[in-house]
Amino acid sequence: MVNREIDEDKAFEAALKGKMGWKCPCSLDIMDNKTTLVEKTCKKCGKRFKTNKDKDYCMDCS
Repeated sequence: MVNREIDEDKAFEAALKGKMGWKCPCSLDIMDNKTTLVEKTCKKCGKRFKTNKDKDYCMDCS
């Protein structure tokens, strides 16, 4: 009995998502796929690196 209810819930959820155009949770607007990383050039050695902090030197030079 429990398995039948679980299968019905999954079927209902799949049908609901299909009607709303959702494919998976990552396609929801809740997820923010934008990154905060910016590419910088180290002022000391000139190496390009990505960071989400306000710094001007790479890990090797800091």
